[in-house]
Amino acid sequence: MKKILYIISLTVVLSSLFGCKKYLDINSDPASPSVPSLPALLAPAQATMSRTLIFDARATGAYTQFWSNVANSEVYDIHNANQGGSGAGNQGWRDIYQLQGPSINLIIQQGIQNEQWDYVGVAFALRAWGFQYLTDTHSDIVFKQAWEPNRVFFDYDDQETVYKGIDSICRQALVYLSRTDGKVNQAQLVRGDIMYQGNRDRWIKFVYGLMARNFHRLTNKANYKADSVIRYVDLSMSSNADNAFVPHSATRNDDTNPMGPARDNFSVRRQSRFIVQLMDGTILRGNSDGASRDPRIRGMLSVSPDTSFISPTMTSLNGGYRFLLPSVGYVLGNAGSLTFRRGPATVWGDSAIANPAIANFADRTVGKYLFRNNAPLPVMTYHELQFIKAEAALIKRDKGTAFTAYRNGISAHFDFVNAMNSGTNNYNPISATERTSYLASPAVKQAAAALTLTDVMQQKFIGNWGWNFLEQWCDMRRYHYFDTDPETSLPVFNGLQPITLFSAFNGGPNLAYRLWPTNFSEFDWNREALRKIGALNTNYHTLEMWFSQP
Repeated sequence: MKKILYIISLTVVLSSLFGCKKYLDINSDPASPSVPSLPALLAPAQATMSRTLIFDARATGAYTQFWSNVANSEVYDIHNANQGGSGAGNQGWRDIYQLQGPSINLIIQQGIQNEQWDYVGVAFALRAWGFQYLTDTHSDIVFKQAWEPNRVFFDYDDQETVYKGIDSICRQALVYLSRTDGKVNQAQLVRGDIMYQGNRDRWIKFVYGLMARNFHRLTNKANYKADSVIRYVDLSMSSNADNAFVPHSATRNDDTNPMGPARDNFSVRRQSRFIVQLMDGTILRGNSDGASRDPRIRGMLSVSPDTSFISPTMTSLNGGYRFLLPSVGYVLGNAGSLTFRRGPATVWGDSAIANPAIANFADRTVGKYLFRNNAPLPVMTYHELQFIKAEAALIKRDKGTAFTAYRNGISAHFDFVNAMNSGTNNYNPISATERTSYLASPAVKQAAAALTLTDVMQQKFIGNWGWNFLEQWCDMRRYHYFDTDPETSLPVFNGLQPITLFSAFNGGPNLAYRLWPTNFSEFDWNREALRKIGALNTNYHTLEMWFSQP
């Protein structure tokens, strides 16, 4: 009954927004419709997801130790935050409420009127994704009153309420995506669907993936349903062909990957010790010699210019994968200095200490992996879901199922790395022989009985690195960053770098668990709602999330 009430609540909001014909007819011209076409609304709503994920990753990527900042005073490296709603970490709030949200409302309203059920289903899928993103980033959010007209102030709903509402929206999306009557037409949907080109079956799989994420966040709850998570994963993506991407044509700033060199958002961010040592053999094999390296490393990370310094003007590029530590920083000094040449390279390529192609939108080859101007941004992938399945199966003590999913995830990520480097300069694809050798190495468990939670979560971190910022942050918060694996008594994220935390909080120092909403709407206009949830306190972002609590 509760789920029905959430759908009714959402319907009431939409009805209140669009039910008054006179409201829509103000200053209307029959020759120039005031409501854009559904394709014109859907494509930008999908494109917005790219900016949301990547701009907020300036904070979440530091919290998860995907990378560290060259500045030794960078606030997110030490688990400070966007206090007062300014700075990085609130892009999603603005994008989902102010840009994507109104477009989705129009798509749902117009789609229902025109019986374009496929557009309505996709819109509900995007709505579920947006709310999941917001609540997992900020905790309590505006849910029931979102986009309600004639309202100046908006109340926040707690995370438990939002989670149940997301499940209801997902089920509503499945209902509409499964309909074949009315004006359902792939040729029409493809005009606006830049993610799946009008393929409703893949959208259905995407929704099941959202449900798997939603249910799997609750691993610390007594009523966690591992069987439901496994079932939703099985109903979701069956291979890399089902991966969800936001494409980038890279003709100008607005349609270029925000992580590409042209937009220059990542010059100050360099690979962390954790990802380097997971892949160079240090953590998983106890040896960082060349033979111990994960072959995926050359497609994901960048070598410095270098480990063998010959002279102030000459180096030998021998493949040194260097890194930054949180809050330590790095001086981008004279190009002839020893320190400079032994520093970690940028994300855009081996030996690239500086951005090689700022504002060069025409370039299609500079960069590697996901850090290219025209690289698509993954929103959800098959390998991510396989690791979710593996963890869920381990929790229910089904090591056979977990082992199969774990190895499926690793193998699929090998293909993913090759695909994401297609068209880049000087990339030598990972061969079948290299993959087989790695899967048979000590870096990968060879028997189901030996598989542990740490094994799964370390490989998932490798698979998440560089794109799945929020999923990784949710994983780390579920395990409180440094919780131990009950089988091994080692940290679940064994090898994660201990850090010096920002200590100016009441009762601090503490790790970051949430981000403040944006100051644009909330701190300027909605402060009373923030006060009610404690968001005006200086330690708000260190308060644990509902989803990660018992």
